[in-house]
Amino acid sequence: MADLVKARFDAVLFDLGNTLIKQENPGVPYESLAVELLPGVEQLLKELYGQVKIGIVSNTQTITAGDIKKKLAIVGIDHYFDVVIATGELGIHKPDPAPIVAAIKALDIKAERTIYVGDIETDLQAANSSGTAFAYTGPDIYQSMHQYLLHSDSALDRALHTQPTYSQAHVDAVQKEFDGLAKPVGSLGKLEKVAAQIAGITHSHTPTIDPAAIAVFGGDHGIAADDSVTPWPQAITGMMLEVMGDKKAAVSVLADVADVYCQYINVGAVSDSKSRAVRNERVKSGTQDVRTDAAMTREEVIAAMNVGAQTAERLIAGGSRSLCTGEVGIGNTTPSAALIAHFANANAQEVTGRGSGIDDATYVRKVEIVEQLINKTKSTTDPIDVLAQIGGLEIAALTGYILRTTSLQIPVLLDGVITLAAATVAEAMKPNTTSFLIAAHCSSEPGSKIALKHLGLNPLLDLDLRLGEGTGALLSIPIIRSACQALSRMARISDLL
Repeated sequence: MADLVKARFDAVLFDLGNTLIKQENPGVPYESLAVELLPGVEQLLKELYGQVKIGIVSNTQTITAGDIKKKLAIVGIDHYFDVVIATGELGIHKPDPAPIVAAIKALDIKAERTIYVGDIETDLQAANSSGTAFAYTGPDIYQSMHQYLLHSDSALDRALHTQPTYSQAHVDAVQKEFDGLAKPVGSLGKLEKVAAQIAGITHSHTPTIDPAAIAVFGGDHGIAADDSVTPWPQAITGMMLEVMGDKKAAVSVLADVADVYCQYINVGAVSDSKSRAVRNERVKSGTQDVRTDAAMTREEVIAAMNVGAQTAERLIAGGSRSLCTGEVGIGNTTPSAALIAHFANANAQEVTGRGSGIDDATYVRKVEIVEQLINKTKSTTDPIDVLAQIGGLEIAALTGYILRTTSLQIPVLLDGVITLAAATVAEAMKPNTTSFLIAAHCSSEPGSKIALKHLGLNPLLDLDLRLGEGTGALLSIPIIRSACQALSRMARISDLL
């Protein structure tokens, strides 16, 4: 690690809360602040110490640099830091670059030879404005830093070149714990299986999905510019993103009920999003009509995938420990059906459904179009090229989102047929991704069953849902949360006998 850092940087600066130590709630008095090191922190500091300069730049109100050092001394890491900047003493806070600039000046180093590591977007903004490199932290800061150093070009690059490990030992240990609880063996059914799977994904004997978050990606499709496959106009995609931003969509309501943080991302809608709650990261204004053109260029697919991968990094750095998948895009069941057919080796009739509730005549046209798209990609083997030919911008973003989340060993909760289509692409790009995926439910769209069988996933729920947006994934959150809580809170048989 130290050699990789020294090759590019003379100093590493860190944010404090949720980066090096567990974040306390705002307003906790200094005397009551507990200090708990996050995973990988001590290992990283030990390897960097004496090799490069190390500093802290932390947003504070009344806490001083001296206060921070005193607290860090409790856990024995205060001596690692050459400089500590508490923004309360400057009267200027991130995202203003001044605090990072002050640290750089105190260390007598160049900005371009400095990297700042943080957990939220204001950290990224401050680093960019100060001229330093930036890396998000993750579930384990040592591993996240190592991934960045090896593959600093993009979040997608890190997703594709980081191979996560699934721990069967943790699965078996958690299953053994369930078997010892005050109940008949196996009587909690799928709850036991999903909690054990999360243990295997996260390498933890105390599985959890909290805090949970969802990203909803919006994109339009050229094939929906007329009424060939859907009676709904393209403008609905942008409108729905606005409704989500106003917290009045189904996904918004269900997320609120399930205590799940939401982000809405316009990656390819035809219309701009005016809501401040919708992130505008549009790669292009909808795809081309796949009947006559490629949906996207290869470069556009990669750009959209990187939007998804960046979203995953941002949410996970912020503390999310499970990510739900969501989407909105008029006409997107058509390319999703074709993608599932391509990767699962199915035919058009098997994978094509009625989407938003189309009539018989429209359904017949839709099957014919899906068949056309299947034939279009029969000889195409590269998953990125398949996406470019017949995919969608939100599907590409979901693929990158899935790949980066799983590479950080965080569970992904899949929703309906569109997110399952993205999962089939992700699995084709990076085999064994499926181990890190949880099928929240089985949509009423026929392609869902085909995709689930292809991926070897057993859905938790079957509620005849076909809305999308991530609604099914959100409905599974309380169930999975209950599974994890049952493991940690139930009595053991041995305690009763």
